[in-house]
Amino acid sequence: MLVFGWRRRDAKYVGEKLRMGAFKKTDGKKIDFVYPTKTAKVSITGRECALRCPHCNTNFLRDIVRSDAKSCLVTGGCNDRGEVPLLEHIDTLRSLSRSYRLIVHTGLIQEESVKAISPFVQVASFNLICDEETIREVYGLERSVEDYIESYRSLRRHVKVVPHITIGLKRGKIAGEKRAIEVLDSIGAEAVVFNVLVPTPGTLYENLEPPPLSEVAGILKEAKEKLQKSSVYLGCMRPKGEYRKRIDQEAVLLGIDRIVMPSRSAVIFAEKNGFTTGRREECCAI
Repeated sequence: MLVFGWRRRDAKYVGEKLRMGAFKKTDGKKIDFVYPTKTAKVSITGRECALRCPHCNTNFLRDIVRSDAKSCLVTGGCNDRGEVPLLEHIDTLRSLSRSYRLIVHTGLIQEESVKAISPFVQVASFNLICDEETIREVYGLERSVEDYIESYRSLRRHVKVVPHITIGLKRGKIAGEKRAIEVLDSIGAEAVVFNVLVPTPGTLYENLEPPPLSEVAGILKEAKEKLQKSSVYLGCMRPKGEYRKRIDQEAVLLGIDRIVMPSRSAVIFAEKNGFTTGRREECCAI
């Protein structure tokens, strides 16, 4: 039997959470649901990437053309230093910025590069990794957590930057996510996007299990509690199906500020439980 589009066991689960006081009162809470149909996507390196990471293997490097786009997400593969070669494509950034608001995924980046791209960039998205073993195992880089922190600081000095944290990036295990929250609590962030590892066909991680729902919810809860000056978003990269329904419902109850491509059941749940809902049609970082 379905309850507002979701299974009875989910209703029981959330009911137990509410009785335990795990979630705050929701009346009047605002949540935006994001459907980024007006953001195009361009990879400046095509499918080329020196890292070919086990969770991606270039599967996410693709162009998406939208005729009515207002913004453009600029991505690209990394070189062997973990940097997207933005300076080599500065003319492309300049050209795109004449037609779109640009969101740029940077990878690790030097301050001089940040200064060079800053006139053309509306917002930078930066994957903040705060676990040494994850850097070596997933990215294959001999770089440090401090390298990632310094890149984030450099970006903050010159552009608006929205850090991204992928929950379970290290083979579906929690490793460094809590430290990343601590770093952002110390340095500051206007908004933070949380993604969840998606075991993707054609990658070394395709047969892994995503992180347990309870652990994902725990990270989101900790972020909401510690990053009280930051907006917290649930990003577009997370598993589909029943997993997405469950984590989206928890995200609603936790007071997450934006959810990208939400499950229908989560939207209905929010509307039925006193949330004021909004709709956005560009990348959540905008």
